Amino acid sequence: MTLIPFTAFKMRRRYQITLIVLVVIAIGLVAGRIYLPFWVTDHVNRQIAQLEGYEGAIEGVGISLWRGAYQIHGLDIYKRGGLKEPFVAAELVDFSVAWRALLRGHIVSEVDIYDINMNFAKSQSGQGGGFGAFVTSLAPFDINRLEVHSGRVAYLDYSASPDVNLFITDINGTITNLRNVEDKAGQLPSQMNVTGTSIGQGRLNIAGDVNILRDVPDFDVEVKLENAQLPAFNAYTREAAAIDFDRGSASFYSELAAADGHLTGYVTFIADEVRMINLSRQDSVLNAVWESLAASFMTIFKNHGKDQFALRVPIEGKIDNPQQGTWAAFLSIFSNAFGNAFPRNTDGNINFTDALEKSQRE
Repeated sequence: MTLIPFTAFKMRRRYQITLIVLVVIAIGLVAGRIYLPFWVTDHVNRQIAQLEGYEGAIEGVGISLWRGAYQIHGLDIYKRGGLKEPFVAAELVDFSVAWRALLRGHIVSEVDIYDINMNFAKSQSGQGGGFGAFVTSLAPFDINRLEVHSGRVAYLDYSASPDVNLFITDINGTITNLRNVEDKAGQLPSQMNVTGTSIGQGRLNIAGDVNILRDVPDFDVEVKLENAQLPAFNAYTREAAAIDFDRGSASFYSELAAADGHLTGYVTFIADEVRMINLSRQDSVLNAVWESLAASFMTIFKNHGKDQFALRVPIEGKIDNPQQGTWAAFLSIFSNAFGNAFPRNTDGNINFTDALEKSQRE
């Protein structure tokens, strides 16, 4: 009978214990990996349930441990008592660790959103819902970069006849330096650049600085929408001014700044080659007369040197109900017609400090 030395027995026993521990750890990791998507799905749905006045859910979650990321699939959030369309829906939202920043000692997240669809209305603006806290709760760390791929934003008004549906499609945009939003590097720490295609095939460009993680974002932005075909806006212009367009193009140039819910800025509208009246589409003689008068007015009071009709609308007030300077806009028509034609660009006169000072006086 061969006896096993005590030392060898201890080594074999230690090896067995180590093996058992490793097996238990491996089983725990596998079980945790299997359970983790379910736990994250429940967590996200609980956060959606806490949104004030909104409801919704996600389809599921994917986990990519090898790159420190997780993906939300099938996000849908609806306004209670709002539109039939979701306030926000997205096919995929990807949260991942920013490895380059990690190598420099910063632990931050990057977010990529694919096929996002947002629908706004007078009763569905997102204000007061707590979306800033909601986004923060989803990210494992402070967000440093947010990028949108193939998004769509619409403004809907079903109380109009016909329905108004103004939209921007093919939205691609990036917001950087979001990790400094928590009052660490100024009031507008993040930089934003967005491109898209509007209704009527206009080219959209937005650039500026923003604090997007507030419930109502602060911002200082420049907006350009160029060469949109006017007939595409007929549902809106019929509701707003009882006119429609047979042909023509329009460009919009705007500077807007908002602080603590106060908005200040302007929108410049420039129209080219406009034709409004089309007798075959008129519902009544009065409509034809009104559009004839409007067409004549635009022809007389356009800048003939530049062949453009233009006006500039000042904007001031609460962000959810700003006041437009109607009289100033009317006078601006004559400035464009008989003075220097409005340039096809922004003028750099609006900044965040203006909006902040005005909000503090309210």
